[in-house]
Amino acid sequence: MLRGGDLAYVAMAINPVGGLAIAIPFAVFELGYPPWFALAAGLPLAYVQVIVVDLAFGALSAWPRFRRWIERRKSPRIQKIVDSRGGFWVTLFFAPLIGPWIVMAVMRYAGIPHRRVALPLFLGNTWTAGLITIACVWLPRLVGR
Repeated sequence: MLRGGDLAYVAMAINPVGGLAIAIPFAVFELGYPPWFALAAGLPLAYVQVIVVDLAFGALSAWPRFRRWIERRKSPRIQKIVDSRGGFWVTLFFAPLIGPWIVMAVMRYAGIPHRRVALPLFLGNTWTAGLITIACVWLPRLVGR
């Protein structure tokens, strides 16, 4: 049975502001989840924001007026992103820092499909969530908690 704290954890992990940086410590310290579980459950939840942006952009793209609006706003900077095909390593390292949902929106704006950025976005979330989980395990030991 889900408790209120469990639902709060889900809401925090899905939230684009803070996301796993807040959800994992909350799950470990407040809810008493094992760190591995907080990490494993949080990763798919954190990816929900990317899927929502992708689906919303796809739905909006069905409108010719929206497509024309996007085409009018293309810039040389966006064209560089398109030409680099999303830049795997740049996406991998910087997506978690600026927000995977923002990266997905920019990539869709640039005409890059979700399948091209799915792996670096997920791996980027994984490395940052892994660091947060390691901090939740080791920092209390270092400060004597």
